Amino acid sequence: MTTQKEAPKPTGVAEIDRLAELDRPRIDDYIRGVSAYVTGHKALDDSRKKASQIRLSNGLARILAAELEARLPFLRGRLVTQERKVAGALRTANADLSEPHPLDGLRLAIEIKPINLAVGRAIWNRFGDIRTFAVNIHLKFPFAVVGGILVIPTFEWGEARDDSGMKAEVRKPTLHLIERAIERLDRAGGRRSEADSPHLLEAIAVIVYDPDIRRLREDIPPPGSGLRWEEFIAELAASYRARFED
Repeated sequence: MTTQKEAPKPTGVAEIDRLAELDRPRIDDYIRGVSAYVTGHKALDDSRKKASQIRLSNGLARILAAELEARLPFLRGRLVTQERKVAGALRTANADLSEPHPLDGLRLAIEIKPINLAVGRAIWNRFGDIRTFAVNIHLKFPFAVVGGILVIPTFEWGEARDDSGMKAEVRKPTLHLIERAIERLDRAGGRRSEADSPHLLEAIAVIVYDPDIRRLREDIPPPGSGLRWEEFIAELAASYRARFED
């Protein structure tokens, strides 16, 4: 089993709380949970919002761990699926999924960066965060397999004025921002060996979902981009196997 700490308090959102109860949650379970958060976040106080964010990231880390263990069975019992402080060359970092190792120090580190609200304001900061995470870890552990996950809905909430001048809440599409991010992220992944630039990641995933229907967008990112969920897992497993397979 993967290593876990005590779970945060329940959020009261069934789709989110059930993630911790599932033995083997799947990506569809996560999408239902994160969609419920986006569509219902206004009903949550700050404490429940924070608990929701933690539970969602924990759930996604567990899903990824199970996928990696299916491809690399020797990893069972070695992955930490809760946020954990790890040493970096520049500063201490928080990894959402990691594998500490007595010989290598750190073999695997994944950073999950959801952008569920205020996409336009946050997306480029999150993009920079995962690049900084890669540099920080790779300079300290050049052989480490580093991955980043961005989670982005197809719309965000904004404000507009109606004909009478009153402010009203509106939905603003985010696909143009997602497409720009995909173009930039295509150049940020693909680190093949420990000799490659430390700012590159071994693999990056962009999870794009529609909160209204609670489903992944099947067409974004495009197949073959390396940024789709299944491609991300395959890249992580291939990089790990090339460096560390027991």
